[in-house]
This record gives sequence, structure tokens and C-alpha cells, in this order.
Amino acid sequence: MKNYLLALLSSTLLILSFPYTGSFTPFVFIGFVPLLLLRQQFLASGKKPWKLALWTYFSFLLWNLGTTWWVANASISGGIFAFTVNALLMTLVFGSWSLIDRKISTCYSFIMLIPIWILFEFGHHRWDLSWPWLTLGNYFSVRTGWVQWYEWTGTLGGSAWILLVNLLVFRLYNVYRDVAKRNQYIFTILGVLLLPIVVSQILIPFATFSDIVKKPTSLNAVVLQPNIDPYTEKFAASASNEAFTDSLINLANRHVTSETNLVIAPETALPLSFQEDRLHTYNFGQRLSDQVQKWPRANLLIGASTVQILNHKQSVASTPIPNTNEWYESYNASLLLTKKEAPQYAHKSKLVPGVELVPFSAYLPFLSALAIENGGTSGTLGVEKEPKTLQIPVPTYGSGKSFTGNKHNEIFSLAPIICYESIYGDFVRQQVQKGAQVLCILTNDGWWGNTPGYKQHFSFARLRAIETRRWVLRSANTGISGSIDPSGKIIKKTAYWTKTAFTQTVQLRSDKTFYATYGDWVAGLSVSWVFISLSLFLQHLSKKNRKLQQ
Repeated sequence: MKNYLLALLSSTLLILSFPYTGSFTPFVFIGFVPLLLLRQQFLASGKKPWKLALWTYFSFLLWNLGTTWWVANASISGGIFAFTVNALLMTLVFGSWSLIDRKISTCYSFIMLIPIWILFEFGHHRWDLSWPWLTLGNYFSVRTGWVQWYEWTGTLGGSAWILLVNLLVFRLYNVYRDVAKRNQYIFTILGVLLLPIVVSQILIPFATFSDIVKKPTSLNAVVLQPNIDPYTEKFAASASNEAFTDSLINLANRHVTSETNLVIAPETALPLSFQEDRLHTYNFGQRLSDQVQKWPRANLLIGASTVQILNHKQSVASTPIPNTNEWYESYNASLLLTKKEAPQYAHKSKLVPGVELVPFSAYLPFLSALAIENGGTSGTLGVEKEPKTLQIPVPTYGSGKSFTGNKHNEIFSLAPIICYESIYGDFVRQQVQKGAQVLCILTNDGWWGNTPGYKQHFSFARLRAIETRRWVLRSANTGISGSIDPSGKIIKKTAYWTKTAFTQTVQLRSDKTFYATYGDWVAGLSVSWVFISLSLFLQHLSKKNRKLQQ
């Protein structure tokens, strides 16, 4: 019963502190403590380590279920797979640390939980079974005033902060009867808790400062939320890109003015696949191009399902066309239409496992048959070779002044971020490193229904704003659409499941944060830490073997 209560308490604290499954953020600083107590109890009793692994798995499985249960709304089998596998990976990470600490048994090895978990999160962002939703640093997406220092560390810094406080609280529990040590740990915990928050509060007033002070350039955008049901309308047999185009244009024209530079429509706003180099031959393509020409200055960024015809196999996503020597690839894409340039495309590169990506199909092609059908294309989609930006002309504005003439137009870069990509801080920061001056998120969160899922997804975008100090413009098919300033503050936010649009003027920035420049250096530091610790671990085993031989 005690084992059960400790495992349950740990998962409950981690669930209640997660955004929109409780949002009682302070609980995350003690969420791992019951699990550490459970481990301590097992070690003291001399029970087999695999029994501890079962209780650990039970706790992590409840954590995954309690925070991301809504995934099953889109795919029950996909949800079950995500819950069980992610919990297993967490258990292996916790177990690996437990083994090392048990063998070395020093204060140094005890703190090893931090770098090992950091490397797990770092790797979990970069493989076919990637599922970074529960990255610990994401917990602060509803407390952005606490983590303005993410511009230096990214979300991995937040993960390290959480784990360090948990380890210190656990130590405090064990020395509580020793008054001197108790006071020492209390003061240490308060310092570790409060110092990052104090630093964060100092940084907030400076969050919007950049080279825009010297060269002020603004972008006026109209963000659309067409509110098309993905189950009954968007991918229905009667759906047509022409009908969706007319609806989008009618919605946009209610808000576009002579000052508008960019209109943004959500992921797969054009849901029926079309050949990219033949856009002009389709009625909807011509209609969109004509409308962009009619707008005084506005360009159009829109999500679409697209196809390319190839004369060779380009990647695992390439599919042969029967009775020809040609291949085709399908994409979840963003399309940028400007007044003078040819259409620009950027393909989604961080794909959803099971729906847009069949994990490890590059090595085991037969797995492609297991793709989950979830509207639009299924199987493994094509991706970009590296993160991409798109360019449009925008007029220069003076402080408090309106546009004065086309001769002042400049080319600026935007980051097209499609749905799942917005969870990946390193992916977005690479777009900024390539020159992106504003982050444009196109998404369709209607698959999950009215659950915490779409709220969490919107919330995570606030962390991308802080990491890169860029404005975020987010167009979601069914909501939440909105705008977020470089400090992570929500400026505008739409209602869920509502057809609407809004206008937002943002400042374009070219400065780069420490994180945008150097990326996940926290993981690099963790590698060094783990390497040193493993060396000590192997040295310990070597000494033990020599003693046995003697």
C-alpha cells in the first residue's frame, strides 16, 4: 500500500502541475520526491531492482495518461502506443540513473539524475519516436514570468531547474531532524527556487528591446481561424479546395486594409493534395493569386497538402508511380504567395509519429503498412533537408508612423512553423538563426476536441517567443489562434471552435538570443557530466572485479 501511495502521489503531483491539467505549477518542484522516496525504501529493504522498475513504470504511465489522455481522441491505438512507450522510456532513464547511483553511491552520482534526464529529453526531440510534449521545461509555459532566462538555456534549463529542486527537497526530507543541515537545505532550496524567478522578473522589461529601436520595421498581419471541422468537413468526400478558398478569401477581406502586409491561414487550409509546380493551373490557385494581386500590399501564407513529381527516389517518402519511371512525394506544406515572386513552399519536417511518419520505415520498409489514417495524406511524408524560412517584401515604418511609399520596401524572413514543429525549440531557433524575424505557426488542433490538448499546444508557443525573442502569430483552424510578444505575453487570443480573424501589428527583429545562437548547450554540458560519471562507474566496477579475483 505504501508503494502504491508513493507512486500515485508522484504521478498526481506531476499531473496537477502540468498546464491545463491543473496548472498548479509549484507542485512540479516536489513531483519526483515520492518516487525518490519509493526508490530509497526499495534499496533499504534489499528488494530486487526490477520490482522498483514496475512501480516506477506504473507512476510514469499514470503521469502520461493524466496529462495527454486526449491524444486518444484522434487515434486510440496511437494514444495507447504513446502512453506506454513514453512511460517505458522514462522508466529506463530513471532506472539507468538508479543503477549508477547505487553502484557509486556518492553525492555526485545522486545529482546525476539531472544530466541523464536532460540527455533523454534532448534525444527524444531527435528520433522517429519523438514525443517531447512532457519535456519538463514545458511546465512553465503558463508561468512565463518565471522563465525569461529561457533565452539563454531553452526549455532544457527549466528541466534541470525542476530536477535540482526535487533532489534538494528529497535531501531535506532525509536530514530534517538535524537542525543545522535542515536549515542549510531550506536556505539552499529557497535560493535555487527564487533566484531564477528574480532574474526572470528583471529580464521582462528588456524582452522587447532589440535593433528595432535603431531600425524600426513593423509587419501588419491578419490571422485567420476558418473553423472547419477536420472530421466532418475538411477531409469529407464533398470537400473542395475551391470552396475552402472562397471561404478564406471572404473571411480575410473583412479585415485586410491598405496597411496589411501578410494574411495567415492555418495548416491544411487547402486540404486536398495538389501538384506544387502546377498551382496556377487549378481554379483555386488562380483565385488565390488573383486575390493577392488585388490586395494593396498583403501577401498570403497558407497551409496546404501538396505533391511533387520526381524522376528518382528522393527519400523513404518517395512512392513509385505505377507503369512509369517517376515517383511522387506528399507533403504537409506551407505556401507563400507574394505579388511578384513565384510561390514559395516549406514542407513540415517534424512529423507526427504514426500519422505523418512511420517510425524506422527507412530501415524496415514493411512498417509503412501500419500508418494511421487521420485525414489528408498518411504514411511517411516528405520533409525539408533543414529548417527553412520564407521571404516577403514589407515596408519600413517609423515609430508611430504609417507606411510612406513602396520605395522603402525591404525583404524580411518569416519562420513557417507547422503544427507539431512548434514544440521543438531547437528547430524553431534554427529558423531564427537563418534569419527569421517573426514566427508564424499554422496548425489544426481540432483532432483532439475540446480537451487540454489544444490549450497546451498554444501555451507552448509562448516558450518559443521567449527563447528567440520573436513575435508569434498563430493561426489555428479551430482555435486557439493568437499573437504572443517576445516576452511570452499573450496579446490576442481567440475563442475555441469559432470562425473569426484578427489584426496584429508586430515588430520585426533581427537580433539573436544566446539560445538562438548556441542551441541546446545544456545538453552538451550534460554529456560531459555523464561521461565523467560513467568513467567513475567503470572504475568502480574494475576495482570490484580486482577484489573478487584476489
